[in-house]
Amino acid sequence: MNKEKLFQAYQEIYATRFGFMPCIEKCDGRCEQKPLSVLLPYENEFIFTRSGKHISNETLTLPGGNLEIIGSTCNFTDGVQCFIHAHRPIACRLYPFYPNLTVDDELELLIDDYCPLTESLIKDKAYVSNIVSSLNKLIPLIDKNYWKMLNEIPPHLWDDTCTARRVCLLAKDL
Repeated sequence: MNKEKLFQAYQEIYATRFGFMPCIEKCDGRCEQKPLSVLLPYENEFIFTRSGKHISNETLTLPGGNLEIIGSTCNFTDGVQCFIHAHRPIACRLYPFYPNLTVDDELELLIDDYCPLTESLIKDKAYVSNIVSSLNKLIPLIDKNYWKMLNEIPPHLWDDTCTARRVCLLAKDL
């Protein structure tokens, strides 16, 4: 994986205004209460170069390699406010959407039904388009093994809110 190209893509994605989400008005910080957030390759380093803070607080060792994660406790929230909102990881920016590699090696976008904004976000074509565009920038830059490792994460580390309800398929070439 080319770190410089990933950093360029991260820069573009971090600059993207996905749309307004009235999270505070509609929610009690459910995205911040997730048991696991996975960082993309080199994303912890990218965030550090921007903020001076390392966001990853755990490493998850899997058969396919290691993933940097924010474990069950995010050190940058009080449960209501995100203290690094401008520097939050892409997983946080994409929530309630999750990329998932299918058995046919297709990357799909799944949704988390726990978020009270899920239904309105699915209907927001501009919002979903920004999510898909962002992920399509990353797909050719990130090794296929990374996407496969996401499927190696033990089920007990995920909660049961991410359904198999597919929003769309992303680029097919990994």
